[in-house]
Amino acid sequence: MAFPEPPDQLPLGVPTNRTWREQALTSAAQLRTVSAWLALTDPPSGTDPGADAGKAVLENAIAWHLNEAISVASLKSPAIQTSYNGAVVERVLSHLDAARVALLLRAPVGFVQSQLPNIHAHVRLHLPRTDPQRVAVEKAAKAALTTPLDNASRLTVVSAFRAACVEAREEFSRVRSFRNVLIMSALVLTVLAVALAVAGWIRPGEMQLCFEPTEGRACPTGDRPRPWDLLFIESFGLIAAAVSGAASLRHVRGTSTPYGLPLALAILKLPAGALTAVLGLQLMRGGFVPGLSDLDNPAQIVAWAITFGAAQQLFTGLVDRQAQTVLDDIGGKTGSDTNTAA
Repeated sequence: MAFPEPPDQLPLGVPTNRTWREQALTSAAQLRTVSAWLALTDPPSGTDPGADAGKAVLENAIAWHLNEAISVASLKSPAIQTSYNGAVVERVLSHLDAARVALLLRAPVGFVQSQLPNIHAHVRLHLPRTDPQRVAVEKAAKAALTTPLDNASRLTVVSAFRAACVEAREEFSRVRSFRNVLIMSALVLTVLAVALAVAGWIRPGEMQLCFEPTEGRACPTGDRPRPWDLLFIESFGLIAAAVSGAASLRHVRGTSTPYGLPLALAILKLPAGALTAVLGLQLMRGGFVPGLSDLDNPAQIVAWAITFGAAQQLFTGLVDRQAQTVLDDIGGKTGSDTNTAA
């Protein structure tokens, strides 16, 4: 009997520019090894042409999906394209999931039964407790403790595994969507801060942040308005926002997704702090805060600018909590019994 040759082990190239790409390449190599091992340990019987043809179709599908995942993960596509729309990540992950599903269909029933604990854990992590496919997998896992898994149960388990893979990718998509909203918001705030600084530079008399106590005049950089006053105040507000934002990120855990949500949160705080510093001083000039409308010297103005810049955390703190909720939803509140009960 002729056995198929194992796949050639290609030399590793230079590392890619993203960690998720390296993880995808390693997963693809591992799946290719398992597929080759199954082809050697469970070769075509020669007595059932239909079953042998089905095995060949699945083996070709596994090879094709893995080749597609490897070819895309190996490319160094533009970071903006990869990060913003997520098409590259989705293609790689979806092909890897499709290869895993085809592998479970190609493998003998005994192999699927050996993988049932992992499949059960994956399904519980991503599907709600009331999902019919999760319920079916839990019944199959319980029955497999005493009775060997049959082909019908195998198809049920594979179907639930595929649904859990789809839901896992949807969770990643929700993280990417929320991250994109944060980036666009930070971009809009940055444009507004820059436009405000430019307006203050062009017309310092109309965009001034000066106060008039009982004697003289106090401006951010002296006793009269200057073109760089707004930029000066925004700089202190940005620095204060960076310090307060760094302290607030201690409550946001990292993410294993390809999308840097904590980084987007940190970026959002910077232009927000610059704007709140200017807006806070404008409110004080307008007498919005009684008793604090007559600052005596530039040092007091700068001190209040720092205070208002740090106060951006009052607004972005709500965004921090929402970001943590989005991160917790990755295999958390949606699927697991403990988190759902909590």
